[in-house]
Formats: sequence, C-alpha cells, structure tokens
Amino acid sequence: MKKIKLSVAALAAATLAVALLAGGPTVAAQAADKPLIGLTFDDGPSPQRTAFVLDVLKQKGVKATFFLEGSHAQQYPDLVRRIKAEGHVIGNHSWDHANFPEISQAAQKQQIDRTNAAIKAVTGEATKLMRFPFGNSTSYASGYLKNIGMSGGVLWHWDVGNPGDFECPGAAGVQKYVMAEAAPGAMILLHDAEDVLSCPASQWNYLATTIDALRAKGYEFGVVAPSTTANPVNQGSPAVVVAPAGG
Repeated sequence: MKKIKLSVAALAAATLAVALLAGGPTVAAQAADKPLIGLTFDDGPSPQRTAFVLDVLKQKGVKATFFLEGSHAQQYPDLVRRIKAEGHVIGNHSWDHANFPEISQAAQKQQIDRTNAAIKAVTGEATKLMRFPFGNSTSYASGYLKNIGMSGGVLWHWDVGNPGDFECPGAAGVQKYVMAEAAPGAMILLHDAEDVLSCPASQWNYLATTIDALRAKGYEFGVVAPSTTANPVNQGSPAVVVAPAGG
C-alpha cells in the first residue's frame, strides 16, 4: 500500500475535521498551534509497569489511551479504576491477545464480549474502541464490532519502522522510534505489559524524556476517539486523536 504524505498543516486540519465528524470530544483551540499526538499503551494492565506509566503521565500532565486485555483487566481491577480515574481512555485489546485470523468466529466474538464485560464491570462504562492483537482483524470481527456500535481496527502510525518498545531497543531506542513516527494526529504504539516486561528496567526512562522531546517539537497530547472516517495518518483506522475531556 502506498503511504500518504501530508504536510503538518494539512494533517492538523485533517485531524480537526475528522474529530468533528466523529461526534466525539472536540479538539481544543490550542490544537491549531500545537498539533495533537496520541500515546497508546497495549496489553495491560500489569502490576509491573502500568502504575509506573501512570505516575509519569500524571507528573507530565499527559492523557493517553490504554488498550486492555480483558483477562488482565479482570485480574487487576484497581489499576483499571486508576486509569479511568486519572482521565485516560480505555479500549478493548481482546481477552488474551488471540490472533483473530487463527480462531473461530465464535471465539472472536467471545474475545470481544468477555473483554467488554470485564472493562464495564470495573469502570461502569462500555468502551467504544477495539485494537486487534498484532493489528490483525477479520471481516467477521470488524462487522460484529460495527453491529454493536464499536470502532474496530484501531491501528497506529507506522512509517519509518524503527524497533518498537516490545523489541527492547533501550530508552534511547524507544525515544528514537517515537520521534521518528511523530506526526500531527499520530497514534503511537507502546506497551505496558507482555513482551516489554522482559526489557531492561532502564528502558522505561524513555517515557518522561520522550514526552519532553515531543513537547519541544510543538506537540501536545490527545486521546483516541471513534471516527466514521478512515484516518490516513494511522493506516486507515476508524479513529482519531482528540483533546482529552476537560483539556
């Protein structure tokens, strides 16, 4: 697939337009001067790293989006409650990171439904967002999500393709990856559980310094919201980065 290249101004305008079409939270007025970027964390929550991530985000005044595995959400409800209480957005990332093209339609439905139920049981709210494990969707699952009012197949900005955090490139390597993928409206793929737990603890120093580096480049931080329009910045995802509620 040919990658689409847009100017910073065009991307910022597209981000605003798609957000308004989505009918979700509107972009803050300051977004015209400070384009939004969305940090997204997959696979959690985990007792090893989610609290640390939340501490850094709170210290830096950043809201993010957490795509949770249902089994983890059920096992660590206090962390889920904290994610919600601190103003972050929660999405569905399947029950146990199943690869949807390799499982039956009944199993796909169960992966989605069990996770939705686990998240709602803890937060009292239903999520509208779905990110498939490995980014691998199926026509059945995408259709099912649409039927139940969810925005499925939320991917991420993937252009340069440097090693991601799950590949343990170290703090400098993760920051290099994030900065290379930074673009107005970009959703950045990060993790707070699973593979990254085997990376050296020093790698986690990337988060605070990368937030500072992105702000130095003129970015502010947003969260993921559903969209009725395919987002060219994030591989055609039916979602957009918008200003956090109250932000």
